[in-house]
Amino acid sequence: MRNVNPRRWSIQFKQFKITMSINVPDSLAHELQGCKLLALPQSAAKVLELAKNPENGPPELAVPISADPGLMAQILKFANSSFFGFRHKITAVQMALSLICVRTIKNFVIWNAVFAMLPNPKVGPFVLRLVLQDALRRGIFCKVYASYFPDVDPEDFFVIGLFQDIAIPVLAQNKPAEYTQFLNKLDDGKTRLSTLEYETFGWSHADAGAFLVQEWGLGEDFALLIQQHTSNELNDQNSNTPITPAAIVKLSSILPSAKETEWKDVDKFMEWFQKLIGKLNGAGKKIPTPAEVFTLCDAQFDDMLQITQTQPPQLSLSDHLQKYNESF
Repeated sequence: MRNVNPRRWSIQFKQFKITMSINVPDSLAHELQGCKLLALPQSAAKVLELAKNPENGPPELAVPISADPGLMAQILKFANSSFFGFRHKITAVQMALSLICVRTIKNFVIWNAVFAMLPNPKVGPFVLRLVLQDALRRGIFCKVYASYFPDVDPEDFFVIGLFQDIAIPVLAQNKPAEYTQFLNKLDDGKTRLSTLEYETFGWSHADAGAFLVQEWGLGEDFALLIQQHTSNELNDQNSNTPITPAAIVKLSSILPSAKETEWKDVDKFMEWFQKLIGKLNGAGKKIPTPAEVFTLCDAQFDDMLQITQTQPPQLSLSDHLQKYNESF
């Protein structure tokens, strides 16, 4: 039996509370020890620390951001993007923090810092740009989809969706031979990366992502949801139960990747989408179609690609949906 390090965490969201144990294999912890991603840049770490105290507002958070010229420039670029659509140009960090939710700025700071540190391993078909595109798309989808449900804070889901595959570049750099084989096998569209990882190591990138998130201090709930995202089932999701964060993150995990022109999980996605959105029946909330959700996601995704100066994937979510509808 492999050695594990059990960590018991209490997971609290607005509409439910669970207590579960996360088993972190010793071999995985050893693999990630010394990884540069374990330490966030000082400015990002300070913002995260300050944001944990609800009494801290724009004046306090502006201090570490203003001390980092690169971060300050990114924040102002973010604030002045069409993502928010402010009429007047924002020229000061404190002004940006006053106009935009502090948690939104905190989340932007975290993902900006983390993705700037990601390695770009020369491993088979691995392309870091595609990983970043997938991460942004999934984070935005989680936020948009969660916004339709009552008693759910969509902003929390952006970072969870964004970081679900954050460990893949790190693991690919540490184990290039194995991940070259893994990534080549994924092209058949029948194999999941997490399955190959479990068969070889006894853990997956989802476990590694949960470990990294815990090290950053982003919250126990984030870590557990990231660890669960590779599960191939929606548990306890009937019409009589409220939406769970795990279900939203799992749904985002089967979105098409940036390199896909044929969406292999489209049937499963549509089934899960309708099953989850059906929870809004009788709740007096708008029930969106996949087309409406994807249109919002594509618009926000395009905005974020412009901010990060990243080229868009070949097909948008709306393009994939159109291909799916035309197949009938």
